[in-house]
Amino acid sequence: MNAVTMLANPMKLATVSLLLMLTGCQTTGSSSAAPADPRLVNSNSAQFFSKSGWQACAGGALVGALACQLGNPSEKTQCMIAAGLVGCGVGMGANYYLDNQRSKYANAEDRLDATIADVRKDNQELTALSDTARSVIADDKRKIQQIKQDIASNKLQRAQAQQQIADIDANTNYLKKTLADVRSKQQEWVKVAAAERNSGARTDTLDAEINKMQKQVAQLESEIDQLYQQRSSIQLG
Repeated sequence: MNAVTMLANPMKLATVSLLLMLTGCQTTGSSSAAPADPRLVNSNSAQFFSKSGWQACAGGALVGALACQLGNPSEKTQCMIAAGLVGCGVGMGANYYLDNQRSKYANAEDRLDATIADVRKDNQELTALSDTARSVIADDKRKIQQIKQDIASNKLQRAQAQQQIADIDANTNYLKKTLADVRSKQQEWVKVAAAERNSGARTDTLDAEINKMQKQVAQLESEIDQLYQQRSSIQLG
């Protein structure tokens, strides 16, 4: 297929864009100076919302899309697009999610029920993430209090204090980044709900689940901010 033919077919062009997006996400990474607490890094719930979780989704989608290309389904383009969306939720955006849901569910009520189930899954993952985060935050708050006491009594050398603070900062940065990913996903769900309402659907239950997610986000954000404020109160001189 040459470039002109591809550009003349919007569906095929969309598929190529999708595959490029997936492979791009797989090769993009980031690093930090100090590792975050293993409870956070190894948390399935944190990875569910994080970029690493998105990469896992993209990797699975890429395999599925390539399987469509190598196989011989009657509609390769539709197969590849569907494969690219499976399991990603609203990770690729509300519009992609809505298109996929509409292709899977001809009945609007069934589609809405499936969407509600997806948001509930996000809420369950967020609850688990919040529990892990609170455990780490509580430990870091205790460390901060101990650091202050040790500094006041000259029991802690500057280098030791800096290392302990760096560990706390790594946890805070990891939590802030993960929370930003959660908030982004929650905002995409808001767009999905708005689109369903505009199509005439009753979205009361869906809205309630999205609001529950927003409340969890706000609570976790408040706890992360409290940790940051306490850490900022440490002055090494």
